[in-house]
Amino acid sequence: MAELVAVYAVPHTPSFVTDVQRDGEQCETARFFAEVRSHMEKVRPDVIVTVTNDHFNTFFFDNWPTFAIGLADRTAGPSDQTPGMPWHDLTVDDAAASHILSFLVQEGFDFSSTVDFQVDHGTLVPLHFLTPDMTLPIVPIFINCIVPPLPQARRCYDLGRTIAAAIGGWEKNVRVAVIASGSLSLEIGGPRVDIDKTFGVPDPAWATWVLDRIRKCAHADLIGKASEARMLEAGNVAGELLNWVAALGMAGPRRPEILIDQPELGNAFAAWNLERGQP
Repeated sequence: MAELVAVYAVPHTPSFVTDVQRDGEQCETARFFAEVRSHMEKVRPDVIVTVTNDHFNTFFFDNWPTFAIGLADRTAGPSDQTPGMPWHDLTVDDAAASHILSFLVQEGFDFSSTVDFQVDHGTLVPLHFLTPDMTLPIVPIFINCIVPPLPQARRCYDLGRTIAAAIGGWEKNVRVAVIASGSLSLEIGGPRVDIDKTFGVPDPAWATWVLDRIRKCAHADLIGKASEARMLEAGNVAGELLNWVAALGMAGPRRPEILIDQPELGNAFAAWNLERGQP
């Protein structure tokens, strides 16, 4: 049977690729990703499930799903021309994606699927830093984090738990890791951006509180506070917290082994080892 060996939650800021190219491997972002990458290399996954939100590149208002999964043999990107990132052709584990989709539907999640899609920076920035050779097959899962009405945090937490169960019920001897990504407080192109920038961090105190809840494994408290209105107070794309909430559902009631704050960008980095026998 498949084993879910690790869960990661990281940012997917599109400028990170060129930031690191300019500032070098000793810059903050490179060091934070390197710590998470070292963790991943130790657990040796065979398949990566990505949990993120599309940014109007695969989906648009005429067809905008709450939850979706990519079903295909291949995908490619970045579909949004992420600065500094080369074009990548990626293998999709279609058998794993089909199994997870079927399991989710049987458990009451009305999931959408797409067979004609590419991936943007939400998927590729984490993979660029954590699996730079891009050889591991992926299963891309999308959560609507930016177009109201957003799904409830409780539903996303339950989704994470159900994805973990689906992985555990996959009759293939593989090691699976999950990479969820997004920011905790972030405004893009709206009225709360910083002067001379395209982004802002409107509510760093919220991001700090979220990380404190994660550190203390107080998931119920976080879920209870993470309403659509409260998340959007923290920025027009701060609903990306829902990707983190799904990751918490997969990690279960355990504290992360890595939890790094990046408050000036409204970001954070986290890692959980879920291998059998781990506390």
